[in-house]
Amino acid sequence: MVSRIKRIGKRLIGVENPKKVFPLRSLTYLGSTYQGYWIPSDFFNKNSICYCVGAGEDISFDTELKKIFDCKLFIFDPTPASKSHFDDLLRISRNNEPMPSIRLDNSFTYDISYEKLKEIRFIERGVWSHKDRLKFYDADRDNYVSHSAVLFKDSANTIEMPVDSVKNFMHEFRHQSIDLLKLEIEGAEYIVIDSIIRDRADIKIIAVEFDEIFHKKGITHLIRIANYRRKLEQAGYVLVHSTKHFKSTFVRKDVYAILKNKEKLESLN
Repeated sequence: MVSRIKRIGKRLIGVENPKKVFPLRSLTYLGSTYQGYWIPSDFFNKNSICYCVGAGEDISFDTELKKIFDCKLFIFDPTPASKSHFDDLLRISRNNEPMPSIRLDNSFTYDISYEKLKEIRFIERGVWSHKDRLKFYDADRDNYVSHSAVLFKDSANTIEMPVDSVKNFMHEFRHQSIDLLKLEIEGAEYIVIDSIIRDRADIKIIAVEFDEIFHKKGITHLIRIANYRRKLEQAGYVLVHSTKHFKSTFVRKDVYAILKNKEKLESLN
């Protein structure tokens, strides 16, 4: 009964309404159980530019994206533990040692060659609304390496790390557009979404985890999630997939129209 009431409440708020999700037949799941996303399988290729923001100790989605589509992949994470994880994978793959599984998902084992892994650019900076140095707070939890600039503020353990905006990174790397932006950034997704809308950044697909659901009580965070979904919709994006934990995939309307037209043509053949 309680779960049913919660479900009805979520639908009333607008965060769990199947009528607001417009799926594509080509959606495929990449990554481990907890850190993966559903994305269009017929959209990416070796020329696709993908920014994966937030790594922690699980870059399963990122490496699968690189392995399958051979896209131009950039991982952004300023935390030392995340860079250490990436470097460990490089070392292991270079030495042809058995690749490790994900700590929280033993069913997923990394499966990417050293040649592909070394093509990934790991940027030791975070993504924010502007260039700055921010105080990041440690969650103070066992086996939890992620830090946050907006959550865990009761923590006594902090570290200052560099950040910049998506638009500035695009300018730095001379990217006119991004095919995919993944945001898994411990509550900072709201600030980054505001900035990419403000800057009119040319981003075709956005995969985002509304991470606040794992750290807040009550319903105020559900209202925020609903508001930011609406913001993305008003900015011209279509919600094509969302999980019960609000890992959501948005496709820009012009790209969505192309992918839907592909579906129609394929159904005629």
